Amino acid sequence: MRRRILVLVTAGIWIGIFVAGLWPFNFIPKNGIRWLPEKAGLHFDDYGQIYGSAPIASTTRENGAARATIELVFTPAKSYNTASAILTLVNKREANFTIGQSLTDLFLQGSFTSSDGKPITRLWIDDVCGRAQELFVTVTLDTHYANIYLDGRLRRSFSVSTRADNISGTVFIGHSASSVGPWSGNVARLAVLDGTLDASEIGRRFLQWTSARHLDKDFEHRGTAYEFGDPSYLSTGAEDPESDLIVPKVFRLSKPRVLEWPDQFNRSVVFDAVVNIAGFIPFGLCTCFCLRLWTGWSIPRCVGTTILVGGAVSMTIELLQVLLPTRNSSLADLVTNILGAAIGARAATIREWEERQNVASFL
Repeated sequence: MRRRILVLVTAGIWIGIFVAGLWPFNFIPKNGIRWLPEKAGLHFDDYGQIYGSAPIASTTRENGAARATIELVFTPAKSYNTASAILTLVNKREANFTIGQSLTDLFLQGSFTSSDGKPITRLWIDDVCGRAQELFVTVTLDTHYANIYLDGRLRRSFSVSTRADNISGTVFIGHSASSVGPWSGNVARLAVLDGTLDASEIGRRFLQWTSARHLDKDFEHRGTAYEFGDPSYLSTGAEDPESDLIVPKVFRLSKPRVLEWPDQFNRSVVFDAVVNIAGFIPFGLCTCFCLRLWTGWSIPRCVGTTILVGGAVSMTIELLQVLLPTRNSSLADLVTNILGAAIGARAATIREWEERQNVASFL
């Protein structure tokens, strides 16, 4: 009777791990976007994405650095525990430049170089996405500074530069090309312009946008611009007709991550590690118990076999997650799952091990 209960519990744990690892089993998810009324923009619902059919042209260069202006008008719907991409420029399937949201903060991600020559990955603008209100974000990049304007006013200035080829590539909106965290919100306008707009121009364009929900074509600063008033803008909104955006019916990552290590350690990564370890402890415990009952193998062999089986199960789940666009295939998950299985296996044999040690010491 006890053996039957142990088998049922072990089978339940195995099934539960596969369900948790592959839920919601949606291998062909619908692209989560919809048009908003009254030219309010395009709404992205967590796993929604549109992208360009062709790369946008490179920006103006000056001593190898970019001279460019990026305009992004969006409304954040909520904050996130992970870094969520709103706009990404992808070149050769690698993300060159990203504007994203993390909790209530806005960030720029790319290959930046500080004034003293040190590389910088992210630039942070704190506490600007805390409310569900539209933000008119303007980023100007030149040989010395990256300036971030919010609603026509300068919010942060960073003494950095970035290469011109970083501000080029295929446009992805609403989600990155790889498996970065989901984003939910509205996007009303996107523009990538050659050259840098000055403060007066940026203020004037913000006022024009708020009054007309439209910006005139800037003949001095050429580039690519989209205004998401209605679906027709996807075919006529770009100044370069070869850069029209595509709205796929199915959400797919153009470059899914396969067993990659997390880009950075934060609360979400730590929480996932704790959950993965805790989830595989019962797996290791029950699997090791079953091996001891069924095989009569030695304790080290049962523990070692349990760890190998735990690694194989975790590896299978992580590789299957590559086919799930809404899940991440993570090397950190594999490592922590194996650690959890090892802890459970050791716990299953610790009493028997101690008894044998006591007998050995007595003899």
